[in-house]
Amino acid sequence: MKFVNEIRHRLVDRTIDGTTNQVSEPFAVRMPKLPRDKDTMALVGVSGLVLALTLVAIVWSTYSIGQLLGGGVGYAAGAVFDIAWLSVLVLEYLARFDPKKREFPRKVGWLLVLVAAGAIFLHGWQAGSWPMAVVGAAVSLVSKALWLAVFRHIEKELSPADSQWVAAEMSKANAKLAIAGARRQAAKAEVAARLELLAAEQDLNELAGLDHFRGSGKITAEQVGEHGEPLDVIQTLEPALNRANAVREQSEPGTNIAHLARVELTAGASREEAVEAILARVPDAKQTTVEATVRRERNKLDRAAYR
Repeated sequence: MKFVNEIRHRLVDRTIDGTTNQVSEPFAVRMPKLPRDKDTMALVGVSGLVLALTLVAIVWSTYSIGQLLGGGVGYAAGAVFDIAWLSVLVLEYLARFDPKKREFPRKVGWLLVLVAAGAIFLHGWQAGSWPMAVVGAAVSLVSKALWLAVFRHIEKELSPADSQWVAAEMSKANAKLAIAGARRQAAKAEVAARLELLAAEQDLNELAGLDHFRGSGKITAEQVGEHGEPLDVIQTLEPALNRANAVREQSEPGTNIAHLARVELTAGASREEAVEAILARVPDAKQTTVEATVRRERNKLDRAAYR
């Protein structure tokens, strides 16, 4: 048995001037050298040969189909069949553990190969060369058959019980992906709904004019209808009306000093009377704060009156 020295690292203590730190120290470990996997090497070699033959078949079929279609874009049309054939080969390899999923790309692959082989045969027949027609068509069929043999070799056969176990695990994984996708879509829909609601409330506030309905503190569908809005618009905005009124009630509680100051001053009370009324209603409020708030609200009302 052959051996090789593998370099590894370990932490060791190193002390300099009375201070100890851990440093990395390399050391060699004698490990047995694994023999080459000749089976894998043989499989890689066979796959390379089959791939080379496939490239020959692709070039041949692309040329034949292009000639049949008059050249130019006909070559692009021929390349479509070959690219599709290679694609289903990859899909067939990815589905090597799932016989049901593997069956469909295998059938599609055979169909595409038959189309390519038929095109090569027809091109050779039109050219008057039966050997070129037969041999050219056989190249595509042989390459497909060789890929089938390679896949049969690398396929991992599972017992019925193991197949059911793998299917159950895949089902769990797919269910998690489906749930994640559904939750993502639901979250996006929820965000979109909230944005739409906020936009509707904003439009409603601008449309109805909250200041015009301050006496009642609420907006109704009838009040919106007074502004000339159609009936279908009113019905659409009615849920937003309820939401806007709820938000308004929560954002303007009765104990808000600024709100109380506006109410008293609007009713015709003087500054002193407004301060006394607010302190009687909110005894915990500071008199200086109430006076400053009443003075500020008075100035706002005066500026609004002069506009």
